[in-house]
Amino acid sequence: MKIVHISDIHLTENGTEIWGVNTHEHFQKAIQKIKELDGLDGIIVSGDLSNDGSKWTYEYIDRAFEETGVPTYCCPGNHDNLEMFYQGYKPSYYKICEKFELCGWNFIMLNSVVPDMSRGYFNPDVLMRLLKSSNGPVAIVLHHPPVNQDGWLNRKLLDNKSHFKEIIEHFHNVKLVLYGHSHYASFRTFEDIIYNCSPSIGFAFSPNLPKFEIACGKEGFSLIDTSNDDISINTILI
Repeated sequence: MKIVHISDIHLTENGTEIWGVNTHEHFQKAIQKIKELDGLDGIIVSGDLSNDGSKWTYEYIDRAFEETGVPTYCCPGNHDNLEMFYQGYKPSYYKICEKFELCGWNFIMLNSVVPDMSRGYFNPDVLMRLLKSSNGPVAIVLHHPPVNQDGWLNRKLLDNKSHFKEIIEHFHNVKLVLYGHSHYASFRTFEDIIYNCSPSIGFAFSPNLPKFEIACGKEGFSLIDTSNDDISINTILI
């Protein structure tokens, strides 16, 4: 299986810049990079598609993903408008679902968003139900980091991350956890589970820079390959 993991697009209506950054331009560069990749089985988006929650941004993103021709699946982030994300806009191409199967893998798209809060929280009952119904290897996708982050990025995490860890410890078929929110590429392994934070498409940060200083040139996405019973992850900068 070969997939792209994208996070934190932060698109704004009519191209309004964020902190002097043109997130529209970055998104288009990412789409072009994805089009140049061969053999992709899917695109996984771990939240913050929109920065302002406008219907226009979701329509724009939907059309852009359709151009790739690659099946695309999304979960929300704290900047997404949950009402618009789940009910207001019905995407014609990208899919919103709790769970799907791809190349023998089970993907759980876990909503970790609490309205009007930057920190995250997931429903343990939902995760338990979805895991119990999953056969074969499992990848869990959510927006907020379920593990500690480096430096000043270790903030506004998943509030009940200890509960997350307790649950997945009982399911040995969980192999991969994909998340975003930190705007910084990181890769770590705990108890044979790989945790991958995709770099942001919109604008990047770094624990090695002052708080909220833009890490120019570090925007991008993750390319994940599970061939030969191994999981390899590479960062593709845009």
